[in-house]
Amino acid sequence: MLVGKAARAFGFGLNSVALGLYMAELRLSGAAIGLVLSGALIGTMLLTLVVALGGDRLGRRRLLAAGALLMTLALLIPVVRGDLLVLILVGLTGMVAVTSNESSGLQSIDQAVLPQTVPTRERTAAFALYNVVAAAFTALGALAIGPLTTFAEASGLQGADRYTLAFAAYAITGLVALFAALRLDGRAESGGPVERGFGVRRSRGIVARLSLLFGLDSFAGGLVVQSFLAYWFATRFGLAPATIGVLFFAGSLLSAGSFPVAAWLATRIGLINTMVFSHIPASILLIGMAVAPDVWLAGLLFLLRAGLSSMDIPTRQSYTMAVVDPEERTATAGVTSLARSAAQAAGPVLAGALLVPLGLGVPLIASAVLKISYDLGLFALFRRRPAPGETERAAGRW
Repeated sequence: MLVGKAARAFGFGLNSVALGLYMAELRLSGAAIGLVLSGALIGTMLLTLVVALGGDRLGRRRLLAAGALLMTLALLIPVVRGDLLVLILVGLTGMVAVTSNESSGLQSIDQAVLPQTVPTRERTAAFALYNVVAAAFTALGALAIGPLTTFAEASGLQGADRYTLAFAAYAITGLVALFAALRLDGRAESGGPVERGFGVRRSRGIVARLSLLFGLDSFAGGLVVQSFLAYWFATRFGLAPATIGVLFFAGSLLSAGSFPVAAWLATRIGLINTMVFSHIPASILLIGMAVAPDVWLAGLLFLLRAGLSSMDIPTRQSYTMAVVDPEERTATAGVTSLARSAAQAAGPVLAGALLVPLGLGVPLIASAVLKISYDLGLFALFRRRPAPGETERAAGRW
């Protein structure tokens, strides 16, 4: 499974950069680019909805294989050379990368499968490793755009055609992910009876509460997506693109390094405490960035935040999969992922239309306040409900 995730992460890191540069090279209008990107985000949500409603009935391995095959449709992008309708239709498959982090329905399936591959006490550490692999290969994919375009230019490809090799490489990563999916055995499936209808039954209440909270957190994150932070650093401090790129790459490395730390910390203070008490300081650092008087302090606060803000990812995934029944995991992962992606989509629109006119740092402060509200809500609702594995540990059964 990690091989498939590594392949998809590399592809998403590569294609998210290549697609934007390709459309810029074709000089598509802003409206056209927006339609393509929106189509891809809608496709992601549709695929996640399919996983949520029928992932176990259709088969986890089958969906992983189908999603990997859909990645090969990226080969059509350089062929159609900017045909807007075809680009939108390809995006609607849900497997055309427009963000650096994979948020497709396939990640929801991974989230459901992973707890079945390790003992309970190793679940959070497994999620940490999973996210380290994802972050590392995403970064490598983004870095690969340079060598691939250089080689293409040396081969005589110019203009938008320079990105043909990048789209081909993305399709190849889909084939690698397909091979990895086909290598999975029956242990990847739910293992329980698969009933018709919505896959979450006993745990509907807790899944609903978690989805609302995760949606609030994701909406807050949407106010300060990486593209906006790049704009913020460039506009407020006049940083060059290369400098911003180095800053973000360093932040990505710190985020990756925080995942195993989060897993270790969770064994000491619990999953919910780790999520809350790493997230709140990260939000305070975001407020500090908004009011920082110079670029050095803002950059330092950005890096410190990068080392804390993602510690909730493996712990959140581990907790969510632990508090529902095994046969509910695929649907739960799909529902919570759908809530996050739908809420995040509204963030940039609100930030650009309403908050930026009030001041360039206002979206950062608003995001931090909302994230702290999410953390307090999570702590209030779930601090007395540890994951089953944590209960066993506290009872001395490990």
